[in-house]
Amino acid sequence: MDVTTQQVLSILFVLATVVLVYTARFLQSRAASRRRLRPMSAFERIPNWSSQAIEADRPLHLAFGSASIGEDNTATALANAELFHHIIEKNSAGDTPPALSTSAPTTVPLASAKVDAAWTGAGAELNVHWYPQGKRALGYAAGVTAVIGDDTPSAHILAGSFGAELGLILDSARRNRQGTLAVSDQLEGQAVAYAMADEVLIGEELFAAPAYVSDEGRAAADAIVMDVWRALLMILVTLALVLGVAGQLPWFSWQLLAVVVVVALVLGAILWTIQRRRDQ
Repeated sequence: MDVTTQQVLSILFVLATVVLVYTARFLQSRAASRRRLRPMSAFERIPNWSSQAIEADRPLHLAFGSASIGEDNTATALANAELFHHIIEKNSAGDTPPALSTSAPTTVPLASAKVDAAWTGAGAELNVHWYPQGKRALGYAAGVTAVIGDDTPSAHILAGSFGAELGLILDSARRNRQGTLAVSDQLEGQAVAYAMADEVLIGEELFAAPAYVSDEGRAAADAIVMDVWRALLMILVTLALVLGVAGQLPWFSWQLLAVVVVVALVLGAILWTIQRRRDQ
């Protein structure tokens, strides 16, 4: 594929995304056309943890890990900040602001700004912990473990860039009987989160988080568009594999492929109708 073709495809992708986003936002703004988001148990636990933190007068612990501004995980840091903003805002009914931690110096002002902008409750003292240890450092895990012992958070939302050191944090939280939600943009950290955290997010689910923790219709529409692109990508990849294999088979024909596609569409429509009736 030459450079010109790549540029054309990129432009078409951007235009299609813009059209889908604004179409979804328009439909989501109409009460009769609103779609329910696909359920994620991880986000259903956050309101419970917030309520427990308010009742017990204990903070939530929100961790960026090594996600930072200006590096290859900038998108992760910004997505974390948006998620934490909504969590802090909804937790403002209490008297103890959440504790934020990071090992990236450029994330400290971002975390401080989120606390200042989102916290509207009493006692809005800055509670941001910085452990300058870099990526995949055990020093950061040791510092967070100290926070667990001193501040006794009600739960931990570890959304950012973590390596294998995430296991120490999750183990300490488990021993203190504190809830945990974890997601990492590093493969090692994601594996640890999947094995040890109470709740886990995978992949782009982090970028859909605002739709689940806020009441903004735009965020829900954006999450729906992400689901659409995910489904289309799965269909295209599967179709490419099928065509690549079928092209080498002597009995392959386009008529047979058309029949298979029609049957699949009919079955999909039936399953979608059944699921829609169950939701209603």
